[in-house]
Amino acid sequence: MINDNEMLNYVLQNAEMGCNGISAVRKQLKDNKVDGVLCEQLIKYSKLYHCANTMLKRRGADVHHVSPMTKAMTNYAANRDLKRDSSASHIAEMMIKGNTMGVNKMARHMREYDGSDPHITMLAKKMLDTEEENIGELKSYL
Repeated sequence: MINDNEMLNYVLQNAEMGCNGISAVRKQLKDNKVDGVLCEQLIKYSKLYHCANTMLKRRGADVHHVSPMTKAMTNYAANRDLKRDSSASHIAEMMIKGNTMGVNKMARHMREYDGSDPHITMLAKKMLDTEEENIGELKSYL
């Protein structure tokens, strides 16, 4: 079972990876059709990150960020992929893959969460819903 702090840290890390992935893609963006959608998604992830971070700090819990190595690998992969193809459809495909991984992992963590705090459950559900909404928004660019 996953406890409250582990779940909050997972939501925080998931939002952090979303922010990192979008920021990495936006730096290399040559086709700005999809940029408005990515900006909106970045705002959503930032809010989720802030909420999880605040909840962890209020509890006096340790905040576990995504490792610098994982962030670097994500940035490298995004840069490599975008040098090959920076079209809106390719960007949408890359982001959908990331969101799909997020949906799968969040659903798994939610099943394993003991659910003792309804606020944490609601935040985790909001993260899951955000990932699913992001996929729907990006499908139109494929």
